[in-house]
Amino acid sequence: MTVTDVDGAHEVITSVQSGRTRVIAVIMIVLGLFTLLTFGLGASSHAHSAMSFAPVNSTNAPWSLGNLTVLTRWTNMVLGLIVLGVGIEVFVRQPRRGVMARFGGVSILFMFALLFWAVRTDGPSQVSTFNLTALLIGSSAATMVLVFGSLSGVMCERAGVVNIAIEGQFIGGAFAGSVVASVTNNYFSFYYAALVGAVVGGLIGLLLAFLALRYLSDQIIVGVVIVTMLGSLSSYLNLQVLTPFPNFNLGNLAPPLPIPLLHKIPILGPVFFNQSGFFYLMIALVALVSFALFKTKYGLHVRAVGEHPQAAATVGINVVRVRYINVVLGGAIAGVGGVAFMASQGQFQVGYTSGLGYIALAAMIFGRWRPSGAVVASIIFGVSVYLSYTLQQFNVPVSLYILQMFPYLITIAVVAGLIGRVRPPAADGIPYRHD
Repeated sequence: MTVTDVDGAHEVITSVQSGRTRVIAVIMIVLGLFTLLTFGLGASSHAHSAMSFAPVNSTNAPWSLGNLTVLTRWTNMVLGLIVLGVGIEVFVRQPRRGVMARFGGVSILFMFALLFWAVRTDGPSQVSTFNLTALLIGSSAATMVLVFGSLSGVMCERAGVVNIAIEGQFIGGAFAGSVVASVTNNYFSFYYAALVGAVVGGLIGLLLAFLALRYLSDQIIVGVVIVTMLGSLSSYLNLQVLTPFPNFNLGNLAPPLPIPLLHKIPILGPVFFNQSGFFYLMIALVALVSFALFKTKYGLHVRAVGEHPQAAATVGINVVRVRYINVVLGGAIAGVGGVAFMASQGQFQVGYTSGLGYIALAAMIFGRWRPSGAVVASIIFGVSVYLSYTLQQFNVPVSLYILQMFPYLITIAVVAGLIGRVRPPAADGIPYRHD
C-alpha cells in the first residue's frame, strides 16, 4: 500500500467519524429544541413539579431528604438550553473525545426534563412528584438482568459463537428457579434456585454449542429455535404444573442484604448497598469476566479463538473446546439472570421476560463486546425500560407500546453505526471447520 493509499484511507475514516459526530450533535440539538419548546414553553408559567427521595419502604430506610420543588417551565427551559448548547458545541467543534460522554449527560438532562413535565401540577398526572429513589431502584432491577444477559453474550461472542438464545436461557432459569425456590422455601431457597438456574442455562448453552459446533448449524437460527422452544415449553409446563399446583410458584422475592452504614446513604444507599444477593453477584461477575478475558492466559485464548480460530489452532489452542466452555459458561450466567429476574418480580408468568434477552444482546453490541461497556449500555436500556412503565403511570399521552419501542430504536441506531463504529470479533458467528 502506498503512502497515497494510506492517506486516502485515513481521510475516509476521518470523514466517517466526522459524519457520526454530526449525527450525534444533530440528535442532541433536536432533543434540546424539543425540551425547550415542549417541556419548557409547553408548561404553564405557574406549574411546578417536585422530585422526592423518599425510601421505597421503611425497612433499612436511608437518611431522609426533603423534596426538591421547581417551577416546571423555567427549569425545563434551562435544561433545554443546556442540551441545545452542548449539541451546538459538538456540531461546531467536532471533538474527537468525550462525544458519547456528552450524549450520556444530555440524555440524563432530557430524562429529568421529561419527568418534571410529566408530573407538573396542571398536567394529566394525579401526582406532582416523582420519586428518584424508586426510579433508580426499579431501573436497577431491569439493569441487573440485562447485565447478566450481556455478560453471557460477551462470553459467547468473544469466543466466536452468537448466542441469540439468551432469552430462552432467561426463561429456563426463571422457571426452574421459581420451582426450586418454592419447593425449598427457606433461607437458602434462592441459593439453590441460582445453582439450578445456572445448570439449566448451562444445559441450554450446551445444546446451542452442540448444534453450532458439532453440526455447524446456523447459530442465529438455532438460537431463535431454542428461544421459541423454551417459550412454548414454559407455557405448557405453566399450564400443566404451576397452575394446578400453585405451591410450585409461590412468588417469593429475594430479601435485601443491606451493607451496614452504606445502605443509609440517601439515593445511592438503597440502589447500591441494599440489594439482593443477585445484585452483588452481578457486580462480582462483571469484575471476574473482565479480569478473565483481558488479564489471563485463558482470556487470551478466548479472544484469539474469536478473532482468528485458524491461527489459534496452529499454536495449539483447541478451538472447539474453548468455544464449548465459553458457551456453556455464558448460558449458566444467563440462567442465573433468569433466576434474578424471577427473584425481583415474583411468580413465574409466561412471557414476562418480554424480550429482555434481545435487549441484553443490544447492550452487548452497544458496549462493544466488553463487560464494562455492556454495564453502561445495560444501565441506559434498564432505565429506558423502567421509565416507559413509569411514564404510563403518570398518564403521559403516549401509548405504552410506543414508549417500549425506545430500547429497540436505540438498538437500531447502534447497529446502524449512527452513534459510533462497532466491530464484533472477526470470527463471530462463522462456523469453524477443523481438519
